[in-house]
Amino acid sequence: MSPIFDLSLTLIMIYFFFWAIKPINFAKFMPYTPVQATFLKVMLAIIGGYLLSSFFISITQWVLQIPDAVLK
Repeated sequence: MSPIFDLSLTLIMIYFFFWAIKPINFAKFMPYTPVQATFLKVMLAIIGGYLLSSFFISITQWVLQIPDAVLK
């Protein structure tokens, strides 16, 4: 698969993960450091989005390799 597809899927999944954790108020857990709570939310979105996109890219590659494995 092309690197452009991988990069775009990764960015989309980071945005999706950020959108999913947006309602969670990390400032309640970290009341004295709201800037760090925001930074934590961004870092969790990047890590979770990357893991999510890696999962879907791997699954797609495995599905594309199935015909080669069956026809051997």
